Amino acid sequence: MDMEKLFEKFERQTALDLKINFKKFYEAANVKGKLAALTTLACAETTNCMALIKFAEAEAKRADASDEEIHEAREIAAVMGIANNYYRFRHFAKKEAYQKPAGFRMSLMAKPTVGKHAMEAMALAVSIINGCETCVEGHEKSVLEHGGTEDQIHDLARLASTINGLTVLFRQLERA
Repeated sequence: MDMEKLFEKFERQTALDLKINFKKFYEAANVKGKLAALTTLACAETTNCMALIKFAEAEAKRADASDEEIHEAREIAAVMGIANNYYRFRHFAKKEAYQKPAGFRMSLMAKPTVGKHAMEAMALAVSIINGCETCVEGHEKSVLEHGGTEDQIHDLARLASTINGLTVLFRQLERA
């Protein structure tokens, strides 16, 4: 599925604006290619947006992502779902009693097939969608440590935010 096919039913101005935003951030110089496709897949899995999942899978394959890398992008959504919820709980509860190690096993984070930079970039994007301040701070720092730039992080944040909004519009189309 190409981008024009993905957005063929978008007619209202808001939908067209989000289409333009997605295209702009998906193709941003700091994110494009395999990283953009895998990040879109991780974010689409997080928001459960089937249209974007199908698009991102096809784009990842077109960008020479291996089946393992595609699977890993999906798994990042699951692993970060656990971490984001737990660390948001700790942040909201604000009790010293909960400020101890989470104890979650997350082998994916130690030796990702996609490499540390790409894994951290996807984890950051998913954490932005899930609204976890602690995880956003940690993954932002890690992306920088693994060769990313602040401009890349900004583009990842805009891509993730646009995907979150697009999910609402795609669900509305599914109900129509």
